[in-house]
Amino acid sequence: MQKQQLSRRGFLSLAGATGGAALLAACAPAEVEVDQSAAADDSGEAMPDVDRVPVRVWFGGSYTPTEWTSRSAENPIVVNAPRILAERYHEENPGTEIVYEEGPGGEDYFAWLTAGATAGTAPNLVRSTHNFAVQNGWAVPIDDYLAQPNRYAPDYDKWNDIFYPTFMNSLIQPDGNIYCAPIDNIWPNIEVGLAYNKETFDSMGLEPPSTWSAQMEVSRALKEAGDGLAPWQHEQATGNLWPLALQILPSMMQPICPDMDLNGDKFVGVDEALPAYRAGIIGPNTPIYKRAFEEMYELATYWIDAFNTVDIDLLWREGNVGLRYSGSWEFSRMANDPNVTFERGFLPPPLPNSSEIPATDTTPGATDPPRTTAGDGTVPGDLLTAIQGSEYVAMASSTEKDGNLEQSIDFWMFLTEPQNNAFLVNENQARISSAVDAPLGSIWQEIATFKLPLYEYAIAWWGQGWYWDNDNFMRWRPVFIEWITGQIDEATFYERQEEEFAAGAQRYEEILQEQTDDS
Repeated sequence: MQKQQLSRRGFLSLAGATGGAALLAACAPAEVEVDQSAAADDSGEAMPDVDRVPVRVWFGGSYTPTEWTSRSAENPIVVNAPRILAERYHEENPGTEIVYEEGPGGEDYFAWLTAGATAGTAPNLVRSTHNFAVQNGWAVPIDDYLAQPNRYAPDYDKWNDIFYPTFMNSLIQPDGNIYCAPIDNIWPNIEVGLAYNKETFDSMGLEPPSTWSAQMEVSRALKEAGDGLAPWQHEQATGNLWPLALQILPSMMQPICPDMDLNGDKFVGVDEALPAYRAGIIGPNTPIYKRAFEEMYELATYWIDAFNTVDIDLLWREGNVGLRYSGSWEFSRMANDPNVTFERGFLPPPLPNSSEIPATDTTPGATDPPRTTAGDGTVPGDLLTAIQGSEYVAMASSTEKDGNLEQSIDFWMFLTEPQNNAFLVNENQARISSAVDAPLGSIWQEIATFKLPLYEYAIAWWGQGWYWDNDNFMRWRPVFIEWITGQIDEATFYERQEEEFAAGAQRYEEILQEQTDDS
């Protein structure tokens, strides 16, 4: 398969398809010799179709098959790989049938999964936004399974050995268990990105920003020209604070991370955020957080007019947005949008350094990264962490009700075999494969040639205290919108942020206590 060459200026400036039937035909997984005993009766013969055990799966939109099987102007994104893998799995395991179910997006997701977990009707294998399923006690711990061989990957002693060690370490929950075998991984520091209109940039003589100060300057220039920076559309009304949590604070918090990292794994999660907050190390009224909020406030002054009410996608397609935040998982979709006629480019989000947010006698500043990625085409595996938490889990209530936990785990193992996993993930390249030995897709091959800043500590945004629970996540962000739109003053903003932070931390502490009592 020929690698697509991408310009450095455009980073991921794509004009054509990055997946689809041609990619699948070129990269389809080979036949695998497997033990059929799990799908056979006592006579050793395969079970008839009438005895098939269904395994219900929802792994999010990226891995739910589309009704259409080829790309078109109307449907630029195709999801074929999960269907092909399910068919291959059934050929090897005729006693099991894989059923892909539909799940909602946005805020409806939380109510949907809550209802399904309560009734035992949730998919057996599910993509859990953040740590939602684990935090609520709905997921099955899989440590024992991870310690066993994966029969589809006989070159590895244990299922766990397929994955990046640092990633798996970051999946260990406060109760000591692991609930997730990852399907994909987020490239370090590229959980989100920036999309830009190359024609707008060219006409204004702007260069794609590669530093935090450059992003500020470009955003200011666009705003003065009647354009501006657009937040992520899905959070435009509730508060898109990605720059705060994923750009500003990871650099500014490095000096306090040694005090927060209680287990010494160089990864700061929510379990370590709680004692840090109780000790006064983090929180809305600490000098670091106040300085970070000030920087976020300045950036937000360059947001497009009516940023919280306009149709950002429509403005983008019409060529009226020069720069916008986007999830890195959306790059492929945006690059193949037939409604966009201008040339697009995609960028990693620049992190501030010590000269861009300098420390003063009274306020902390940003820090310089001690190193960068090698840029040698390989994945910086020692820096991969579960920045989104336990995303892929088996639901306890539904696997118990359906009596199919073993079959669910077996299909999970099948999907994480390196060749199968690359086939699944690289179809649309929203992320990179979770398997150490899986090849990168063409988009990420190019990303792997860039030298990107790397810090000693990885800090999950819930490790900063922004996601004690879903209620907390939904409450603190709109307070920023009220501040930036002039509905409340600065003093009120910090007072309300502290209230939400404290209430969320208290609820999280109660959750931990309940888990301790249950164990």
